[in-house]
Amino acid sequence: METKNVIENLNDLLTKAYDAEEGFKKAAERAEGLPALQSFFRNQSDMRLQFGHELKQAISQYGGTPDKGSSTTAKLHQVWISVKDALTPNDDGEAILEECIRGEEAALADYEEKLQHADLPSDIQSLLSNQRTAIASSLATVRAKEKTAD
Repeated sequence: METKNVIENLNDLLTKAYDAEEGFKKAAERAEGLPALQSFFRNQSDMRLQFGHELKQAISQYGGTPDKGSSTTAKLHQVWISVKDALTPNDDGEAILEECIRGEEAALADYEEKLQHADLPSDIQSLLSNQRTAIASSLATVRAKEKTAD
């Protein structure tokens, strides 16, 4: 894959990491009165912040300039906007979890799409694979939490 395409793909994931970080931050704020859920959401927000740092480093390593700010048209952004809009204070957590599931499913799909490029450099494949695994784990946890909330 051309270096330009690698950088574009990484910047796409970077803007989505910003969106997810903010979405989890908002979810934590809205999960008032649910300390375990707040802690989980804060941890997920921190993880997406770390993803962003890793992606920025890779973009710079390949000679690119990391994008700043969040996306306005990205599919994942739209999902996280739904999280922000759907949540109300004192929610029982179920609506928050449902929106987080949608966000994590979209994130997984984005990573799968990027990883289908067999010509990605091996270091980038490894980075994206590790991040995808972490998102899949998060999704499994959110799904389990939603089942117990039912």
